[in-house]
Amino acid sequence: MPAERITRQCTIDVGAGFQRRVENGDVCLSAGGRIVWIALYESKFREPDRTVNEIYSPGRKPEEEWEVRSEGRYARGYLTREVEGGHSQWTLTTLTATRHRLALVSFTYDAEGQLDWAVRAWDSLRLHRA
Repeated sequence: MPAERITRQCTIDVGAGFQRRVENGDVCLSAGGRIVWIALYESKFREPDRTVNEIYSPGRKPEEEWEVRSEGRYARGYLTREVEGGHSQWTLTTLTATRHRLALVSFTYDAEGQLDWAVRAWDSLRLHRA
């Protein structure tokens, strides 16, 4: 599946069948109980780990946390679960930075077993220099 172009500086592969809308400058992709929100910013610092760690704050104890380092890129993410009226909803919230870009991406889903989809999509995120 080809990656979805979010902007000239950002692509992501979330899979087929997603509808796209833009709200207050952020991009929302949605399909069948899965929602992806993408907000893009200029990096505040030229150090990806410093950019991410300055704003990374799960707010409460997450179910799981991730930290990913690769050449020129640093990312952190955490998984939370909300239960309302017997209905569960999970959100993987991620921060990914390069020297020039910062992406805040949240993957929300309501079906068990969708974590692999969210992590794969997060891994496909590419931030390009303009």
